[in-house]
Amino acid sequence: MYTYSRLTDDIAYLLRCGAEAGSIGYSESGRIIPYVRVGNRKGAKTIVTGGIHARENVTCALVMRQAAYALDKGVPDGSVYFVPMVNPDGALLIEYGADFFKEKSGFLRQVNGGSDDFALWKANSDAVDLNVNFDARWASGIQNVKNPAPQNYVGSFPFCARETAALRDFTLEIMPDCTVSYHAKGRELYWFFHQSGWRKTRDLKMARYINRKLSYKLMDDFTSSAGGYKDWCVDTLKIPAFTVEIVSDEKTHPLSDDALSEDEWERNKDLPLIINEYLTRLDK
Repeated sequence: MYTYSRLTDDIAYLLRCGAEAGSIGYSESGRIIPYVRVGNRKGAKTIVTGGIHARENVTCALVMRQAAYALDKGVPDGSVYFVPMVNPDGALLIEYGADFFKEKSGFLRQVNGGSDDFALWKANSDAVDLNVNFDARWASGIQNVKNPAPQNYVGSFPFCARETAALRDFTLEIMPDCTVSYHAKGRELYWFFHQSGWRKTRDLKMARYINRKLSYKLMDDFTSSAGGYKDWCVDTLKIPAFTVEIVSDEKTHPLSDDALSEDEWERNKDLPLIINEYLTRLDK
């Protein structure tokens, strides 16, 4: 599994190679949530995130590899901001177990049904599912729950989790032209969140364009979930935003790094560059 320590080591390496790195903020337990920027400060801006769900840390490995690829190839059209692990506490919980969090250990075990096996955990260290904690029709998803849980707990109010508040503030600071949220699994591409008119036409056209590279299932007019980062970007920032579910449904959780096959990598490696190129052409 892609760990927090591997993440910090990989970012240190990219820094030595010329990338810019920093922090978007902190997790509930005070861990830095790092980002890497590749490209120049003129032109299109895209934010790519991974690891918002703890058990989906194969997405962290993908986003870090994308950052290295972009640094090697160059980003001629603007900047890409890579946030590989939005949920470091969840990753640490899976790696080390509840005792790593000391005073929260009893609470975490209780939420986990008394088990010390957190391999399928998705939430942060407060048992909030970060991808249902954004202010985008919050708490209206069909799978949402109202109490702490390993997954789908919406939190006590939108942005109550430090991680979601940090990603919100970082996004508002950057004001990207597009965002991509990596999840696992299903090989699906989501783009819709109640937009209409010319924005719906624009976003569907862009989704079809980038799906030429991905060759995933394009999900049209999907509205049964809410409160996600993609949802908030579409609803609040009025920009195209995508959720990309990597890895075939034939795989089962927990996913190891092996789930990121060469085929999966080839489909996704240059997606951020393709997006920035597309956005740049729109501006001309």
